Amino acid sequence: MRIQGNVFAIITCVNFLSMNKSFAFWDQSHQLIAGIAEQKISEKTKTEVNRLLKIAIITPGSEELARNSSTMDTAASWADNIKSYKDSESYSTCHYTDVPLTKEMIGRDINEDEAMAKLKEAVAKNNYNSVNCLKSSIKTLITNSESDIKKAIALRMVLHIVGDIGQPLHSAELVSGNFVDAGGNNIKLDKPVSITNIDGTSSTANNMHKLWDSSLNVYLQFAYDPERTKKGIYTAEEMNATKNDSISITKNKEFYFLTHCLENSLAENSIEGWVLDSYKTAIKNVYTDIKLPTSDFSSQASITVSFNRNWKYYHDDKVSAISNQIKKSGIRLYKILNEIFDSGKLESQYKTLVDNIRNDASIQPFGKK
Repeated sequence: MRIQGNVFAIITCVNFLSMNKSFAFWDQSHQLIAGIAEQKISEKTKTEVNRLLKIAIITPGSEELARNSSTMDTAASWADNIKSYKDSESYSTCHYTDVPLTKEMIGRDINEDEAMAKLKEAVAKNNYNSVNCLKSSIKTLITNSESDIKKAIALRMVLHIVGDIGQPLHSAELVSGNFVDAGGNNIKLDKPVSITNIDGTSSTANNMHKLWDSSLNVYLQFAYDPERTKKGIYTAEEMNATKNDSISITKNKEFYFLTHCLENSLAENSIEGWVLDSYKTAIKNVYTDIKLPTSDFSSQASITVSFNRNWKYYHDDKVSAISNQIKKSGIRLYKILNEIFDSGKLESQYKTLVDNIRNDASIQPFGKK
């Protein structure tokens, strides 16, 4: 299933060149990110995570869904699975924070202060976004007075949102006048891309958001079945693939180089820093090499684009970017979980992040105003 290639690791947090395959930001990628974290968390953390994942959650979702998604990998998809139920509306916007960018910014370096101002404005527009929901979920897990059922839900949100933040189009949206691309959903592809699934079937990515949710099909995907999704059912083949590849990734020396880079990056000590990292990836990678309309589209609801060269070139040019995003999400997830459940005395960017959330009275446990 894996196509092996030579790996040339460059010690930089923004550009690891890799020929390794990476998973997607549909179920498969979320589960791979959690699988990566599971390989790295401490035994104490693993014990507490597994205890909370065994707790029956009746709503949102169903007890059957919670029971079927009681491992770290399958639980990482739970926040998407519950979309099949009517009691999940309040969670729907926790998956993204749309930080605006303009056509003129594509492919260029950004001004950090201006980008942070845009992010803060986006967060202020809606209390339920990936930044606030993740902070509140972490606050729930580190607050002793919160019930186990609330912590069980919060843990599942953490497992999922960390991955969502890593998907560039969950942290960016192109705007032009009244046109808003809604994280790439309103940018249609003139030639939809066929996405290959692990069972031999295929899915279709007909807009930019779906294309990047599929992580450019760098790995085979899980076939979508609404009934299986609602119940949280995954095949043995799918789960084995996730486990085998998470082990392979965490044993690769490139993973250790990237971990070292993140540990020494000041941008890692806040959720906002993670979102801006993803935002930069969108500006430098997602929107480059596509043909945006030359005419004014500021009043249109959606636009249709083609690739500058072709799909294969676009895919090959973005492989290292999407691979890095998945690895970074896995690293962030295991670091945060260890700080929540097995914090040591040594200072780190992730200890600072969790401590800041703990000490910020304005951040309430999930579900509280």
